[in-house]
Amino acid sequence: MTERRGFAGLGRFHRVLVPTALNPILELEFRARMRRNRTVLLLLGYTGAVAALFLLAVVLSGVTDPARAGAAAYEITWIIFQVLMLAELVLIGAVAGATGAGSISGERERQTWEVLLVTKLPAWRVVTGKLLAAVALALWLVVASLPVFVPLFRFNAVQPDALVRLLIHFTVSALAWAALGLFFSAVLRRTVAAVIATYGVAMAWVAFTLLARPVLDALNPPGPQAGAVSPRPLGPLAVELASPVLSLLYALRSPVIEAWNWIAGAIVLGRGSLPPPGVRLTTAARVAGLLGPDGYFWVYVLWTLAFTVLLVVATTRLIARRRA
Repeated sequence: MTERRGFAGLGRFHRVLVPTALNPILELEFRARMRRNRTVLLLLGYTGAVAALFLLAVVLSGVTDPARAGAAAYEITWIIFQVLMLAELVLIGAVAGATGAGSISGERERQTWEVLLVTKLPAWRVVTGKLLAAVALALWLVVASLPVFVPLFRFNAVQPDALVRLLIHFTVSALAWAALGLFFSAVLRRTVAAVIATYGVAMAWVAFTLLARPVLDALNPPGPQAGAVSPRPLGPLAVELASPVLSLLYALRSPVIEAWNWIAGAIVLGRGSLPPPGVRLTTAARVAGLLGPDGYFWVYVLWTLAFTVLLVVATTRLIARRRA
C-alpha cells in the first residue's frame, strides 16, 4: 500500500512537470518548430550573420594589429561590443516580431485555427503559449550566438553586470515585439500583412523615440542661459525612456548616451540628494531617480512589460470574442 501511494505521488509530481500541464500550446510549438528544417536554417543564418558582423567589425577596427595595445585595444573592443549588441537587438526584434506575426495568421492559412478554437483551452492560454514560444525562439538564437563574442572578453571590456542587464533588456524587448506581432496576427488574416504592420509600427516607434529630442530642439531651440540657471531641464524626455536603443546604450554605460543629455540626470540617481545648484531635471529623470542608479533602465523594463500585458489582454479579448 505504501509503495502504491509512493507511485501515485510520483505520478502527480510528474504531471506537474509535464509542459502540457502548464501550456499545451507551448509544447506543441516547441515540438513542431524543432522538426522543421527552416528552424535549423534560421539558427545557422542568425549565427552566421552575427559572426560576419563581428569579423567585419574586427577587421575594420584593426584591433588585431600588434601595434594596438592597452587602452586602445580596450576602447576598440568596447565599441565593437556596443555595435554588435545594437545589431543583435535589431535581429531579435526581427525574429520575435515575425514569429509573433505568423502565430495566429499562420494557423488560419494552414486551416488549423478553427480546430484550435473548439478546444477547451481558454483564449489567454492560447495567446500566452504563442507569445512564450516566439520569445523562446528569439532568446535561443541569442544564446546560440554568445560564443561569437568570447574573444571580446579577452580585454575585460565587458562586465558581468552589463551582461545581466543585456539579457533582461533582450527578454523584455522580445516580449514586446512578439506581443505586437501576435496582436496584428489576430487582427489581420494574412501573415505577410501582419509582418509588415508589425515592422512598420516597431520602426516608427524606434524612430519617434530617437528623433523626439532633435525635433523638439529644432522647433524650440534653447536660448542663452540666464545666470546659473539652465534654460531647459536636463535628463531624458518621458518618451525617450521607452526607446529600446537608448535603453540599451544606457544599460551598456555607453558614452553615446551623453548626446541625449541624460548624463546630467544621472547625477542624483540613487544618491538621495538634490540636483546641484543651477541644474533642473526633467520629470522622467526624477521618476527614474526613485528606482536607483539604474533607474532609466528599470523604467524601460517596467514600461515594456506593461505594454506587453496590454497587448496580450487586447489579443485575448479579440480571440475570445471571435470564439463566441
